[in-house]
Amino acid sequence: MLAGAKFRPPTAPPIAWSRVEDPASDTAPVVGVAAFTPPHLVVLSGMPAAAAAALGAELGAGPDLLPGVIGPDAAAAAFAAAWSEATGRPARADRREQMLCLDGAVTADGRPAPEGQSRAAREEEAELFTDWCLEAAHGSGLSRETAARSVRGQIAGGLLRAWELDGEPVAILGRTATVAGVVRYSPMFSRPDVRRGGYARALLTESATEMRAEGLIGLALTAEGNDSVQKLFRSLGFHPAGGFSEFRFD
Repeated sequence: MLAGAKFRPPTAPPIAWSRVEDPASDTAPVVGVAAFTPPHLVVLSGMPAAAAAALGAELGAGPDLLPGVIGPDAAAAAFAAAWSEATGRPARADRREQMLCLDGAVTADGRPAPEGQSRAAREEEAELFTDWCLEAAHGSGLSRETAARSVRGQIAGGLLRAWELDGEPVAILGRTATVAGVVRYSPMFSRPDVRRGGYARALLTESATEMRAEGLIGLALTAEGNDSVQKLFRSLGFHPAGGFSEFRFD
């Protein structure tokens, strides 16, 4: 999630960065980083739980009343507990997402491709696909402004593809730009009236095959309990690679 900051447009709100260092290390002192763009959640990178707790306590002693935190399970929980203790404000677990990783071969299931074809998303479809992005992210707190900015950026970068059937888009799949050999998939959405038609699967199979041919690793975050989406990713060779927890500060 933090990697996307590299590709933010100049007009995007500024990000406040924090880093946690290990003073005992001479070779790799930075053990983790955090980013905060008000009014959004603090986003943590992977880091030891003790480092996340130290960061939570330090930021809790500062002037900013943070809305919450999201990050790898142990780090997010440690940060939230330390923040809560420092501020006296309760922290409640809000959401958890499963991270899935594809670092091997794409699993071929022999299914024929559905009718229609894959194509790049078009600029004039940005509003429609923003609607679809928000539906795909239902319950995440994603704002329309953020979704629209992401969709337009993906369209401009050729990172959002649609499956077209009878001249109309019926599904989309987006991905991030490549960072350190890794891409993350989001959003993925099929129109409700054509679900189970194999359109999202076709888009993901196409993209994942191209990605692995380039030696890249694919990641996806899926909401806990979203069994149908997790089943789709796993059927193509994605495997569990940890979880991300979200805490809100009341």
